Amino acid sequence: MKPSNIWQYAVLIFFAFIFGFPLLWTFYSSLKPTKDIIRSVWALPTNPSFKGYEQVLAQDDFGEFYLNSILLTVVSAPLVTLIAAMAAFGFARVRFPGSNFFFYLFIMGIVIPVHVTLIPLFIIMRDLKLLGTLFSVILALMGFSLPVSIFILRGFFEQIPVELEEAARIDGVSTFGLFWRILLPLARPALVTVIILSAVGAWNEFLFTLTFVGMNNNAFTLPLGIATFVKSLGVTYLDRMFAGLTLTVVPILIFYFMLQKQIIRSLTAGALSGT
Repeated sequence: MKPSNIWQYAVLIFFAFIFGFPLLWTFYSSLKPTKDIIRSVWALPTNPSFKGYEQVLAQDDFGEFYLNSILLTVVSAPLVTLIAAMAAFGFARVRFPGSNFFFYLFIMGIVIPVHVTLIPLFIIMRDLKLLGTLFSVILALMGFSLPVSIFILRGFFEQIPVELEEAARIDGVSTFGLFWRILLPLARPALVTVIILSAVGAWNEFLFTLTFVGMNNNAFTLPLGIATFVKSLGVTYLDRMFAGLTLTVVPILIFYFMLQKQIIRSLTAGALSGT
């Protein structure tokens, strides 16, 4: 092994430890009784126990939090990807007066802080009688996910050769057929990137749920549910708290390990398309 490779591996191991240790610490802390956690925060468990997990899973609220987060992710991520793909196709391939103006108007949403919009959105959701429902969170989350998704997909659609579109037009392919049957399959790497960003954002969603759902526990997502869970438990049941945090992180980790090759491939393709 070359000395340069040794340094590269050393740096990778260092950063892997920095980013991975909090997850590892959360997991092995969930296997320790509360008194052992208080006695020694960093010590490994001497008698690992899954009692904290059993107590967390026995609570009905935790199952509802999980289902709400799954519903939010499953609904919002595909819808964001589909709507963003159609809008990006229009901005990249369908020329119309003011197309650039409307595109830049859309992507201005990237620089707008979420906190600035909470009061106007709260009033809109109240007038639409959507407060206390998960649908209000889905709408707000989709609105803030669309600008960056459109930006990514438009750049990718513009990299596809125009000659391919012209050949399809000669063969009598309609505009919808061009989008659905030709360009959309070619944009798979960018679509994967958008789905990943949307899914992770939906799974980690906290602020919109806190603002729009309020005290309706039945519509709590995992982050908000865990926050109330931790607040109610305090330092009395730290094992349950760490167990709940671990169960919250597990789906994202599984999602990443299942799709890690596709994630790397999609990000690489996106980087190359922007050059």
